Formats: sequence, C-alpha cells, structure tokens
Amino acid sequence: MLTLLPKLGEYTKVEVLYNQFVSGVSFEPKTFPVFSAAAVAEAPKLSTFELEEDESTANISHFSLSTTLLAAMADGYASEVSSRRNAMDNASKNAGDMISKFTILYNRTRQAVITNELVDIITGASSLD
Repeated sequence: MLTLLPKLGEYTKVEVLYNQFVSGVSFEPKTFPVFSAAAVAEAPKLSTFELEEDESTANISHFSLSTTLLAAMADGYASEVSSRRNAMDNASKNAGDMISKFTILYNRTRQAVITNELVDIITGASSLD
C-alpha cells in the first residue's frame, strides 16, 4: 500500500507483506510498516536515544528498512524451505504407499497364476488315472 505525494519517491505510508515462519508446518502472512525519514524525525520517543549530530533520521530510516527487509526475507525463505520439505516428505510417503499397494497386487496376481497352474496340473494328473 503506497501513497505517493506530488514528488515521485516520497511516500506517507508503506507496508511490506511477508510470510512469518511459525513452525515446521505453518507460516502466517504478516506486515510491517516502513517509515519515512520525516516520520522518524517526528517520532515522539526519538529524543530518548543519544544520537550524534552527524547521524540523520534518513540513515535511521534506511537502516530500519534494510534490517526489517532482511528479517522478512529470512522468514520468507524459512517458510519456503519448510513448505518444500513438507511437500517432499508427503510425496515420499505417497510413493511408499503406492509401492506397497502395487507390491501386494503383484504378489496376489502371481499367487493366483501359480494356483491356477497347480490346479491345471492336478486336474490333468487326475484325468490320467
């Protein structure tokens, strides 16, 4: 959500959307606000920090943006890797189930063929008597 002022590049409010990692099986969509240098300068509790004269609110704003973007990217990456790992685990379990079902089907079919051959042999031997 970006609201532009008359000059291109100035903004009043920006929110960054990202996936916050919760656990190995879940993540939540979250937002964090990005503050402009003017908003940082107008912050009521900014005076509680001991800032040197050469530090500007623009530097603080850029540092805040950089660190929160890095944290959001790390959370998003963790969520993606977790989702991929869960998908691969589910695919492996499904493949194992399919192999088990087809193994049982193959063995039952083979046993039926052997049983039919034995019945034919026994029937043929009893007809010779």
